[in-house]
Amino acid sequence: MYREWFLDYASYVILERAVPALIDGLKPVQRRILHSMKELDDGRYNKVANVIGNTMKYHPHGDSSIGDALVQLGQKDLLIDTQGNWGNTLTGDSAAAPRYIEARLSKFASHVVFNPKTTEWIPSYDGRNREPVMLPVKFPLLLAQGAEGIAVGMACKVLPHNFIELIDASVDVLRGKKINILPDFPNGGLADFSHYNEGQRGGKSKSTCKNY
Repeated sequence: MYREWFLDYASYVILERAVPALIDGLKPVQRRILHSMKELDDGRYNKVANVIGNTMKYHPHGDSSIGDALVQLGQKDLLIDTQGNWGNTLTGDSAAAPRYIEARLSKFASHVVFNPKTTEWIPSYDGRNREPVMLPVKFPLLLAQGAEGIAVGMACKVLPHNFIELIDASVDVLRGKKINILPDFPNGGLADFSHYNEGQRGGKSKSTCKNY
């Protein structure tokens, strides 16, 4: 059983649960939340409890995991426009219950995350709906938001980067220029990349995040 099934289990946890995809910078639960919010989007706020319920059509791992992932996305203040008490990353206060808070897609998300014509679709877990394999994000979302995940035999931690610097770097890439971007800290912090070595083996970097 171990020989036959463990690799399949490990691959599932890595690809379907814990580690974000490089293409759109999203874990499956995050991608399904955004797809669900696009499905519900009419320009008005939706109760988070309703978003969670609709997302369960695509994500079969329970409402708690969806709610936690949605709050984390909302706290990054990039893809989701929030209303109500969404907690505080500076003090550690948690968000209010899903029935008390509301959310809608930000204008930025509506503009850069979705394009049905360039999206590859697959059936949802029960075959009743379609969900995106990847979202055609027109922005280096993984670097902007950062990510952390622990899977089976694999883990990742991507530090967040400055939004404006990513825009400038994206333009430079399109122009064929060499870029050099370094992590940034939304809540303040210090970093030493003097021995970074361009990410190659043997390089070192030190970072200290501070909440002000």
